[in-house]
Amino acid sequence: MKDMLKDQVAIVTGGASGMGETTAKLYAKEGAKVVIADFNAEKAQKVVDEIIADGGVARFYHPVDVSDRAQVESVVEKTVEEFGRIDILAAFAGKTFDGDPNLTQQECLEKTTAVNQWGMYYCCFAVVPHMKKQKSGKIIICSSNGAFNPTAPAYEYHMAKGACESLCVNLAMDLAKFGIRVNCIKPGPIVTPFWDELNVEGEAREKMFKGIAEIEVPLGRLGTGDDIAGPALFFASELSSYVTGLCMYVAGGMGYVYSFAQSSIAHAGTGRKDI
Repeated sequence: MKDMLKDQVAIVTGGASGMGETTAKLYAKEGAKVVIADFNAEKAQKVVDEIIADGGVARFYHPVDVSDRAQVESVVEKTVEEFGRIDILAAFAGKTFDGDPNLTQQECLEKTTAVNQWGMYYCCFAVVPHMKKQKSGKIIICSSNGAFNPTAPAYEYHMAKGACESLCVNLAMDLAKFGIRVNCIKPGPIVTPFWDELNVEGEAREKMFKGIAEIEVPLGRLGTGDDIAGPALFFASELSSYVTGLCMYVAGGMGYVYSFAQSSIAHAGTGRKDI
């Protein structure tokens, strides 16, 4: 199919890299006018330039830290000012601070919650009034396989992502009468720059990736940004016109299929000093 999102206006948070970048580029190929909302101005502008060079329409207004409500509302207002509407919010901005040696446990909790939970809340509620006014819209929330199907503990991050799923189903129920659909993608292990801060690139990381794929993922491979962009297009298009409130695992079978990892890692302990 072609032009599935023709002339629609989409904001993609976290659109400068990883799952957000591939989704933004796919939306643009399908005819959407795409606004990149990201804190990294250099990478965001690069994505915009690549979309435009490929014949698409894209904008980057200013850096956006989703944990700052004013910055989120500003990019939404600029989008409406230029394009007149917002049809799609694809909210991929997220970050883990677990294991950061420069943060206390309390600081880790607060920063992780601010970005992943409150940031998602701010993004959704910034676009909702505009979607209500036009009586249509699609919101795609990004959670994590680990929120309710962890193979290893990441308390602060998974807890915040679990809240995103609660936000999804509550919004879906409340906004259905306005023609607004809200769905959630639950990614499994996806190879993106997200991993760069957790593990340095090299042989050790590749060995770890191979182990995850073979032990944890029924399909036997790690995912890519393209594996997420497809479902994000499904939720943004009319192909899912009768779907709302769905939290979908996009994890190579994880979440739906029992894996060895669930039975072994669950009993291995966490190593956390406060447990």
